[in-house]
Amino acid sequence: MMHVGLLYSQSEIDKDMQFEINPHGAIQMDVTVKAIEEALKENGHRVTLIPAGLDLLQRLAEMDHLDIIFNASTGITKKSQQAHVVAILEMLDVPFVGSGLSGHILGLHKQVAKRIFLTEGIPTPKFQVFYDGNEPLDPELKFPLIIKPEHEGSSIGITKDSVVFDEEALRKRVRTMIKDYDQAALVEEFIKGREFTMGILGNEDPEIFPIEEIIFDERDTDKLGAMTLDIKARDAIIPKAPADLSEAKAEEMRGYALKAFRALGLRDFVRIDIRMDENEVPYFLEVNTLPGMQPDYSEFPRMSVVAGYEYKDLVERLMEVALERYKKEE
Repeated sequence: MMHVGLLYSQSEIDKDMQFEINPHGAIQMDVTVKAIEEALKENGHRVTLIPAGLDLLQRLAEMDHLDIIFNASTGITKKSQQAHVVAILEMLDVPFVGSGLSGHILGLHKQVAKRIFLTEGIPTPKFQVFYDGNEPLDPELKFPLIIKPEHEGSSIGITKDSVVFDEEALRKRVRTMIKDYDQAALVEEFIKGREFTMGILGNEDPEIFPIEEIIFDERDTDKLGAMTLDIKARDAIIPKAPADLSEAKAEEMRGYALKAFRALGLRDFVRIDIRMDENEVPYFLEVNTLPGMQPDYSEFPRMSVVAGYEYKDLVERLMEVALERYKKEE
């Protein structure tokens, strides 16, 4: 038995602070925390719940000995602070599940991850970063284009207006994005075609789960075939794993995924999003350095079921790979 600290982001249920969150994400966090806690207890561990508030550093410093922290926190006040939480854990030198500070920073900042993809020969859509909206548009970019916040996750900022077909719409959306999210806007070529996600578990010789295809169903009323926040909230998708891919194509994607995992210095578990064009070229969009863990819902545990894991066994395996890594580092 171990003493496990379950670190999580506070939500609407916690009334002592007001948080800038999306309601759907808050519900997911509450369900996920309960599920992880139940799995840990079922596996025989003692669990202490740790909300990620502004007093996190002091709270952890004063806490009874923890064998490991299961980090499920996506930030203290917003998703873009995900790396801040990990920085505190590293400062205290406490073992925890998941990627370290550098991995979170490189993965969360989409333009940085994409530049690393390019140096590693990993296909990624052509892109440009806008800081004030007045920059000349790169003539090599071909419409349609999609505009995203440069360092957000969970489809935050992605709406039906994010895919644009001319420069006027682009300028309008970019300026709105910069104003609303107080960060740069990432503009990239929108890859028309199929969407996939991949899960990686482990470190030196990681396991790659069966690839899942995200199929947009009839509830995708905008017919963009893109994972907007609205589609995510309405669950307007049909997941299929294993995806219908030739073994050669699946192996190609696994090879790129491992390159991305290692080049970004990621650890323990990650999820990677890919779009495939009509020529079956897989374009790597971004990595999720802290995949959602809601059972029977989030992509990572969904893929793990296809790989043969029950939820409680997945939670236990995540702690095992983290502790194995710490022992080797020592």
